[in-house]
Amino acid sequence: MNLSPRAVVSFPLLLCVAACGGGAHSDPDPVQLPAPVPVSIQVEVYDPVTNFVWENVGVRIVESDQEWSQSLWVNQYEDWYLTDNAGQVMLTEYDLAYAEVGFREDGIGRAVVWPRQFEDEATVVLEVWAEGFTPVFVEVDLCFCQPDVFVAIPFR
Repeated sequence: MNLSPRAVVSFPLLLCVAACGGGAHSDPDPVQLPAPVPVSIQVEVYDPVTNFVWENVGVRIVESDQEWSQSLWVNQYEDWYLTDNAGQVMLTEYDLAYAEVGFREDGIGRAVVWPRQFEDEATVVLEVWAEGFTPVFVEVDLCFCQPDVFVAIPFR
């Protein structure tokens, strides 16, 4: 077999280009965004005069404003969550999804926010109520940068 000098030089070069993924024409790897994150709200209800916490005070999810839908989603359910002996109640990602207030959900039914711009923020309105007291409404901001929020609500 007679190989020309051109073939001897071209063959290793061809192997190198094939091993390197096609040279300069290969596409760069796409930017990987972080996965969506579940959101939750831990609420503490306290008396601003005594600084003691309120036990058995009702907290409910009223509505939510989602930046991705640009609309207000009102909770159709009257689900109340009672504060414990520490004056707290945890509204989990499942509670927020169940309230059907516009959150996107992941594959296991958790309310999530996404990392992309215009999909990473939401505002949830909560109502705090106890018999004999005037209800208090509070807006709670959630975002991809802070998906789990603690909010202390003065109630008197």
